[in-house]
Amino acid sequence: MQRWERNLNGLQAIIIACVLFGALSIQYFYDEEPCVLCLMQRLGMLGVAAGALMNCRFGPRRAHYGFSLLSAIYGGFVALRQIALHICPQFPTFGIPFWGLSLYMWSFIIFSCSVAFAALLLICFDSVKREVNFRMNWWSQLAFALIFLAAFANIFSTLQLCGLGPCS
Repeated sequence: MQRWERNLNGLQAIIIACVLFGALSIQYFYDEEPCVLCLMQRLGMLGVAAGALMNCRFGPRRAHYGFSLLSAIYGGFVALRQIALHICPQFPTFGIPFWGLSLYMWSFIIFSCSVAFAALLLICFDSVKREVNFRMNWWSQLAFALIFLAAFANIFSTLQLCGLGPCS
């Protein structure tokens, strides 16, 4: 059962990496600069993926799921804040809609699904016997590579937008 759990955590990390690469491609191809709230949501997604990757590397633990849950709650609150800023009919939406929804609405949906996913894995795969030493399979290694690429691309993008210090 631990192999299934590890593969599902790898799948979650890969999905989040695809979402982050999608946000970066919209940023560069459509020349849409992300706001501070968007950058904070990306940070929350990286936190969710980090918890999933810790489950892939060190084995499933409640603390890793807790880290993912806290990151998803953080990101969900940031997404809700951005939704609340643009919910009135007089205020325009921010950014290009994707399949009819704004990116911050999609972000909230992803964070909500991440909370449900972690809760389901905690319920379904809660076993006492844990492997002490195991090797990561190719799926987990792919998840690690994609998340590290997405993290470095986001770091580069943020440094390109904001620089290293305050503007004078």
